[in-house]
Amino acid sequence: MYSSRILLIFTKKYNNSFRNLIKQYRNLYSYHVKKTYFPSSLVFTNASRYSSDSPLKCWNCNFIYKSALFCSKCKTLQEPPESLTYFDIMGIPKSYDIIIVDIQTKYKELQKLFHPDKFGNKSEKEKQLSQNISSLVNRAYNTLLNPLQRGLYILELNNITISEGTDNMDPEFLMEIMEKNEEIEVALNDHTKIQKLTKENKEILNSLTMEIAEAFRKQDIKKAETHLIRMKYYNSINNRLKKLKHDLGIVE
Repeated sequence: MYSSRILLIFTKKYNNSFRNLIKQYRNLYSYHVKKTYFPSSLVFTNASRYSSDSPLKCWNCNFIYKSALFCSKCKTLQEPPESLTYFDIMGIPKSYDIIIVDIQTKYKELQKLFHPDKFGNKSEKEKQLSQNISSLVNRAYNTLLNPLQRGLYILELNNITISEGTDNMDPEFLMEIMEKNEEIEVALNDHTKIQKLTKENKEILNSLTMEIAEAFRKQDIKKAETHLIRMKYYNSINNRLKKLKHDLGIVE
């Protein structure tokens, strides 16, 4: 009975000591990193996974940090890690399937955070860094928002670059593209025909987008590459039709 009481008192003291130790650690940690400083939805969310194993130091105060865009001590803007992908920058999974509204929202938030106007009273280095990061956010957003550019970028991440030549193209497909261009030539001044061709071309592009997404989901990079090559040609036709509509004053 007596030994059980002693054990109970010891356990309570031990638990209190452990709680105090945890509390001291949290206070020490919060002294260096203020969690409320950055909005939770911002700051390249996957950055820590791509950081270097060697500690990074703040260029301004020499404080050691790890893959943060702001020094956790002096709050100075830092160089982004070189290994960040556009997906990391926008804080979304590396996937061809994206939610347009989400990426648009994150783009606006990131631009508010890093816009050069917010660094007007900072050092010249921080001004330059804000311009560089803002431009990087722009490139990431515009690339990932476009189905063709997004697919080509994923191929680049897989060390695949599509050449401009047509040597390896399917002759039947090339004939199909030639016929589409001939149809446009015939309909140069026909508003109704131009609108019809535009609608057909958009349907083809939408279909290719779905096929590319499916290929990437199945990790069939070769198939995704084939569809992206086709998409490049139909995207060129789409751009041509857009210009024609503009020149003819066609407004949808």
